[in-house]
Amino acid sequence: MHDQPTIVLIHGLFGFRKLLWIEYFQGVRSLYESMGLRVIVPRLPPVGSLEQRAKSLALQLEDEAGPLHLVGHSMGGLDARYYINHLHGAEKVATLTTLVTPHRGSSVADYVCACRSPFKLLAGVRSLTTKNMQRFNARTADLPGVVYRSYSATRKLDEQPWVVRRYARYIQSQEGDNDSQVSIVSAEWGEHIKTLPCDHFELISKNLWLNPFRVRKPYNPMRVYRDIGEWVLHFEGGRK
Repeated sequence: MHDQPTIVLIHGLFGFRKLLWIEYFQGVRSLYESMGLRVIVPRLPPVGSLEQRAKSLALQLEDEAGPLHLVGHSMGGLDARYYINHLHGAEKVATLTTLVTPHRGSSVADYVCACRSPFKLLAGVRSLTTKNMQRFNARTADLPGVVYRSYSATRKLDEQPWVVRRYARYIQSQEGDNDSQVSIVSAEWGEHIKTLPCDHFELISKNLWLNPFRVRKPYNPMRVYRDIGEWVLHFEGGRK
């Protein structure tokens, strides 16, 4: 056991730990370290299935004694749930905070897998259909002893990046307000903390807004990560 509380940052589908100078969770490690937190950033198979990614996560956390505080963006939250329930993660995980995670699947995955898109060939995409997530949830109930928290996000349709706006429009027609990849309804799990005013990618400091003719109010996600870090510190302080 370490003196510092340990946070594990788990990336989503198509994710990475660091690509050249770009971090997936841009600036979050340095923020948490400045707060006195210990940080682990696993590297998972970018397009692997839920099972493959969770097993990779388990392997990389094998030597950790815990308690661990998992923070998963998008599919990373599902990898964490799989690890907790099916790979003995509950023995060392104290809390899980998910950020725009498709707990009930995503209409985007349904759409992609129903058409001729090459993305349907990727195991990670197939894992996220609403039907597959129904099966997953049926056998992956929240466990006592682990605290589950979640954040959702949304922007107005005309504020969604044009490169993903058609997905936002499709999710809107099927599930309601969304962040272009995941609906609010699907992202809510455990204690729902709040709905954030951003798109799916802004939450990891990636700005896909490419319209030079219209200014969109930017979103800075660091306040959210600071809130999570402060909550973890308070949580650990209450356990001592």
